[in-house]
Formats: sequence, structure tokens, C-alpha cells
Amino acid sequence: MPPFEKVIQQAQRAETEGYDSVWWPCHLMGWHPRSIWRTEITELARYQKSADVYFDPIAAMAAVGAHTERIRLGVGVTDVIRRHPAMLAQSILTLDHITRGRVILGLGSGEQCNITPYGLDFRRPVSRLEEGLKIIRLLWESRGEPVNFTGQFWTLQDAVLGLEPYGERCPPIWIAAHGPRMLKITGRYADGWLPTMMAPEEYADKLNVIRQAAREAGRDPQAVTPGLLAYVIIDEDRSIIPKLMDSILVKGLCLLLPAEVFTRFGCEPPFGKEAVGFHDYIPSRFGYEEALRVINKVPREVVEYYTLHGTPEDVAEQLQALAQAGLRHVVLWNITAFADLSKVRSSFQCLNRVKQILDEPGSEQ
Repeated sequence: MPPFEKVIQQAQRAETEGYDSVWWPCHLMGWHPRSIWRTEITELARYQKSADVYFDPIAAMAAVGAHTERIRLGVGVTDVIRRHPAMLAQSILTLDHITRGRVILGLGSGEQCNITPYGLDFRRPVSRLEEGLKIIRLLWESRGEPVNFTGQFWTLQDAVLGLEPYGERCPPIWIAAHGPRMLKITGRYADGWLPTMMAPEEYADKLNVIRQAAREAGRDPQAVTPGLLAYVIIDEDRSIIPKLMDSILVKGLCLLLPAEVFTRFGCEPPFGKEAVGFHDYIPSRFGYEEALRVINKVPREVVEYYTLHGTPEDVAEQLQALAQAGLRHVVLWNITAFADLSKVRSSFQCLNRVKQILDEPGSEQ
């Protein structure tokens, strides 16, 4: 979000502090309804017009790539509905050159809030993703030669992408997969896996599905980097964590979860028992009263499930448990300020402490 010079400064700071990567969401609309973006709900409303303020990640990554040297840059994640596979293939190769081989393409099936309100077709999003992946790989591997492709959604005839990768290898593709079909697509085509937060035992089970799909496709099952995009609520004082979890904006992020997570904890799903969370939720369609009604259906147990939370030592311990389940690359999305804006600086200092703990000799990384 503006001002853009802060985006560059934050990425440079992350590089100086030794982080491995920095990631951008790809959103037209934010996850919080405009109707609740009020000062009585969040102090952020004093400084930001709405929750819908996002830079385009491709342009932002290009600028940051030109102002950094080592840190990897990822989009977490975009889709092939808003971005035609051929154009996305070219954009990522362009970033590959700008960053000298440091870009990661994160892909998902898309969120309805970024698709339907803008007149795009959200039917069969997983099938579109799989076909789009095939097209991106085909163009990248063509090395400038004309290619043909006949699919359900796109047809290529004598199509050419003359730009080649910066180095010997194509940019890695990471998939935001949760369901069985998406996990298998990840195993067949992807270089990395970037789901959202889940329990270690779930993580291990889903990772096994990916690795088995890789084996069946004749790939090395270890070639897929196990990642995770995790919301973080963190403070040196463990006693205030429950209050932070009960924040309206923090609970609002849990509306993205599928109904089965709520029923698992004995709770009524906010959007009904068949809802898939991010596939159903369009924040701009919720007025103030209705938004608060569904958000208040989110219990503490679900927030605990969906976040890394506690002191730096607590968060490091939770990450170590996930590492034992196979996790190797975590993207920490600090949402502490959604609950208490005064904790912006201290919460990022806490994240640095988490990194220090995980970097200590003998720690599971």
C-alpha cells in the first residue's frame, strides 16, 4: 500500500536482516468489508482509506527487485483467471530478468472476491488453473519456438514467447493447494507448496498426497518445497494474546476458512455447511450489521487454529512442530496490528526474535 517508497524500504530491511524472501498478495479487493473499516473498529481507518488498497504485485516486485540484491520475491498468490497464462508467463520471465533469477510465481485457483465483481467467470477454477499451468510450462520450455495447444479454456496456435529465463532454469511455481485435487496438481506440476495455516498432522498428511502425486508423475517427490503462508499474532506478553485474537479484523480473516473447520470445533459455519470460505466470500457485499453478524460467529478456537500466536518462543515452537511435519519455508504475515495498531513496531521485532530462535544451532529449520 502507499507510499511506495516504504515498500522498497521494508524489502531492503528484510534483506539486511537476513530473511529469505518477501511476498506480495495479489488482490483487487481486501478481505475486510468496507462497511466495518471505521475508527471504532480499527485505528487503521485513520491512516488508510479502506481494506482494499493494494499495489499490483507484478509492478511492485519489479521495482523492489531493482533495489535489492539477494532476497527472493514471490507473489502469494495470483491466478490465471485475471491474468492470461501467456501474459503471466511473460510477466514472470520479465521479473526473472529484473531480479536476476529471484522471483517465485505463486498460483492459486482464485478468490471469488477478485473475480466475480469484475465480470470474470469463476466457474471451474481448479480446471482453469491446471490448464493454465500447462500453458505456462509449455511456453517457458518452448525456448521461442511456436507452440500449439488445444484446451477447454484456451487455444494456442503458432503461439510464440521469445523471452527465455534469466538462468538455466525456469522460475519456480508454488501452488496454494488445500483440497485433494489441488494437492495432486501441486505434486504433478509445481516446485513448491504454499497453503495457509493448518495443524502439523494435517500438514504431514497433505504433504504425503503431494509427494505421492509427484512419484506417480515420474518426478522427484522431494523437488516440491513444502511452504506455508501463516497469519501471526505475536507479543512478548502472552497474557494479551487472547484479547488480540478477539479483534474484529483478526476474526474476519477466518471467514476464508471452509465450513468443515468450523464444524470440527462444534461451531456454526458463518456461510452455511457447504461453504468453501474464500470461494464464497465477497466482502464488498456485506453491510455493517451483517458483517459483524458473520464475524462474531468466529470462535476463539478457530482463530487459534488459523494463526501462529503467542510469544516469539511460542511461535517458534509452533513452527518447529510444523517443520517436523515437513515444512521448510514459512511466509509470516504479521496481523498483530489489525488487533492493536500500537504494536506494529514491537510485533515485527518479535518476528525477528522468532527468526533468531530458528536460526540457532540445533533448531529444526
